[in-house]
Parts: sequence; structure tokens; C-alpha cells
Amino acid sequence: MAGYETVFALSDVRYAALPYVLGGLGFVAIGVGLVVFPPGGPHRIGRWIGRGFGVLFLAFSLFWTLTAFFGSYADYRRVADAIATGRYAVVEGRVHDFRPMPAHGHALEHFCVQQACFAYSDFEASPGFNNTASHGGPIREGLPVRVAHVGNTIVRLEVMRRPR
Repeated sequence: MAGYETVFALSDVRYAALPYVLGGLGFVAIGVGLVVFPPGGPHRIGRWIGRGFGVLFLAFSLFWTLTAFFGSYADYRRVADAIATGRYAVVEGRVHDFRPMPAHGHALEHFCVQQACFAYSDFEASPGFNNTASHGGPIREGLPVRVAHVGNTIVRLEVMRRPR
């Protein structure tokens, strides 16, 4: 019996940018270490330069980590809140105008269903579906799908199962 199978649902996925934020915290820890234990050897001027580098490294690490967190988490909350309050649209039909991401490129993958079009990439930390065909994603030209979306962000993707 043919029916739709859910291949992605935002409700089943945690905050996607968390690895980037945790990575940023690792650089913050390195910056703290450079400030507390400055490189530069036994000379006072060397330690002063080393501590200055540590302060700059720490400041940049904090800026990058906080920017990554607040920017990406705000997007995630916006989409999650839209789902929770029912402010999303659903489109159903066959995939058309499919343009896959090149296997060795960082371009966006595109497809449309009826009048709704979507673009995404494996290389973006987005709150929605972003699994490109070149990395095992399910989207193909002509595939029957049902897509729940908030703007261009796919929050649930269902594909037609093949009859057994």
C-alpha cells in the first residue's frame, strides 16, 4: 500500500547549530588559557605580547560563539514557535525544477512543489531539512512529496512510499 513516509520532522531534531556553538566554546577555553598562561617565554615583553594575543583571541572567540548562538537559535525558535502555533503551510505534489547540489560543491539544492520552491544545503546550519541528494537526501525530480514549511524552511518532509 502506498502512502507517505516522514523522512524529516523538525520535532524529531534538536537544535542543529549546537555543534558549532560547542566548538566555539572550545576556542573560548583556549583563549582563557592564553590569557591565564600567556606564551612568550621568560621575558616580560614576550609575556605582554602573548597576553595581548590571548585577550584578542578570547574576545574574537566570545564574539563568534555568541553571534553563532544568538543568530542561529533565534531562527530555530522562530520556526519551532511557528510549528507550535500552527503557523506553517503544507504543499503536496510532485517535485519539479529539481536542481541538485553538485557532489563536490557548496551550492544550494533547489526544488519546487506546485508554486512553493525551496533551497537548502548540507553546509548550512539551518533549523529545517537540508539533506541534499548528493549526500543521500531523498529528493528527486518527479517524486511525490508533502512538505510542511515556514517560509523557505522545510519543517516536515514526507515522501511517497513505494508499494510493496
